[in-house]
Amino acid sequence: KRGITRVLTPGTVLEEGMLTARRNNWLAAVVVVPAQGQEPFRWGLASADVSTGEVQVMQRQDSDALHQQLAQLRAAELLCSTTEGHPNWCPDLLPLTPVANTPFSRPEAEAALLRHYKLASLDGLGLPELPLALRALGGLIGYLHDTQPLEESTSVPLDVPTIVQRGDALVLDAQTR
Repeated sequence: KRGITRVLTPGTVLEEGMLTARRNNWLAAVVVVPAQGQEPFRWGLASADVSTGEVQVMQRQDSDALHQQLAQLRAAELLCSTTEGHPNWCPDLLPLTPVANTPFSRPEAEAALLRHYKLASLDGLGLPELPLALRALGGLIGYLHDTQPLEESTSVPLDVPTIVQRGDALVLDAQTR
């Protein structure tokens, strides 16, 4: 039987020989809501290292904060549903993979999370309070399921997401680093 068993992208590499030692190989996904009227620029970010199973999510405001977070993360691949070229909130050298909006919609993202973690409700993950982070993680997991079309019983093993709160770490800008 012939068929696509896996699509290899920079963020979905699992083989040790292809990974850099002592460095995470982050696959990240971002959902951005531009500033409108009184509403500020808001964003949700999910990142996963498929080789270790580590997953982090966060939700914040301000495009500069997103730019600094992405520069610090140094993801191997960033998933975004943007239609513009290379947005100003994205560091120049970061590989941007455009994807459809559908996996980042709230219903699709919730369904992907429930299916992947085999849950009846998302309340235990703490994500309903972070709708943009929830959508980013759902889109990321949807992308993993599309690029790694494994059988349902052998999906990519990802840990329960860690929510990174503001103040959990000291953020250093690129010049200070």
